[in-house]
Amino acid sequence: MSKTKHQQILSFIEDLTIGNKVSVRFLAKELDVSEGTAYRAIKEAEAKGLVRSIPKVGTIRIEGVKERLIEDFTFNEVAQIVEGLIICGEDRMDECPNKFIIAAMELKDMERYLEEDSLCIVGSRTDAQLLALKHNVPLLISGGLEPSPEVLKLAKEKNSIIIITPYDTFVATTLINRALFDRLIDKEILLIEDIMVKDVEYLEEDATVADWYKLSQTTGHSRFPVVDAEHNVVGIITAVDVAGVDQDVVIDSIMNRNVFAVNREDSVTHISRIMVWEGWEIAAVTENERLIGIISLPDVLEALQQIQKQPQFGETVDNLVLSGFRYTDESEHLTIKGEITQFMANEFGSASCGVMVTLMSTTGYIALRKKYRLDAITENFSFFQFYPIPVGTEISITAKLLMVTKKNCNIEIEVYNGDELLVKGLMTARMGDKK
Repeated sequence: MSKTKHQQILSFIEDLTIGNKVSVRFLAKELDVSEGTAYRAIKEAEAKGLVRSIPKVGTIRIEGVKERLIEDFTFNEVAQIVEGLIICGEDRMDECPNKFIIAAMELKDMERYLEEDSLCIVGSRTDAQLLALKHNVPLLISGGLEPSPEVLKLAKEKNSIIIITPYDTFVATTLINRALFDRLIDKEILLIEDIMVKDVEYLEEDATVADWYKLSQTTGHSRFPVVDAEHNVVGIITAVDVAGVDQDVVIDSIMNRNVFAVNREDSVTHISRIMVWEGWEIAAVTENERLIGIISLPDVLEALQQIQKQPQFGETVDNLVLSGFRYTDESEHLTIKGEITQFMANEFGSASCGVMVTLMSTTGYIALRKKYRLDAITENFSFFQFYPIPVGTEISITAKLLMVTKKNCNIEIEVYNGDELLVKGLMTARMGDKK
């Protein structure tokens, strides 16, 4: 994969001779990038120990410390993070797992993911424990459950690692995920400006449907942003909007004025999640409301497929939990549906409290964004009813916006299995900026 501008600048800085001065203006001129991009790269280079800002001297290239990689994350560190007890394999605890596997599937499906030097996070499933050990995969057993004599014997024969954590699978995975995120927080983040199309095809608000057909035939596209005389984005026009409309009709009267606008410095992972969940096919990239670029959902997904191949980018626990849920239009309130999987279960085989908070609060956020284009930060989440939800249960989660003001909102969230109410909670949140 070709390097982004941000990566190119960091590589350029790294290749500079020790003692060389580095400035925003110098990088912008040498690499033909904006001063904002150059500034961000210098700040990251400073965080990586490649440069240092010295008063009255400037920013200087220095001898950097070798960056610690994700591959340095050892089994011993995993054990400390999850407060684990090492049962066997003490002499291998300085080794590093190359990936983490959650035993939340049938054995025949699980087997193809088992690779040596991985770490299998598993509950009380003896069959899954034995299968992992047969493939030389160490175990992290959740729920404080001791392995059976058969499992312990095989682990010792294979000189494999077994760690027991008192936490359930979800909490243990969350702790590991948080530690990895903290380790990697300073690594590069792919930004919208790295993937956006800058040479944007657009229509002006006084254009006609005939102009849309002409531009569509020329470009092969069917969706275009619409701008006013100041080049501000005022709408989106698609094939659905022009279907059956006379060609002399002005597009201002039929375009969709509900535009999803993003900033060039937004992260691709954040925007991708919004586009997937809310069904946006394209997003206008704006600066002071003026159109500077455009991204499409296929562009975003392709970029994600590329960055997920890199070790510094991983799936978050939130995304793992939400990956099996889908949005529905069955009621006046926003509803998502999905199944409680083994990964979401506690030691009793039902959905853990942490999973339900994640699912319910995310449903509330989506409802708020879809109706008001607002972001929010949770201040309090209270359960008023909570019945155990066994693994395999199909649930629907509905968010009802009770009160929305400029500063706060209250959202009632209910979880059903068919017509049976299983969980009910109230989420209070502080409002963010309108998007």
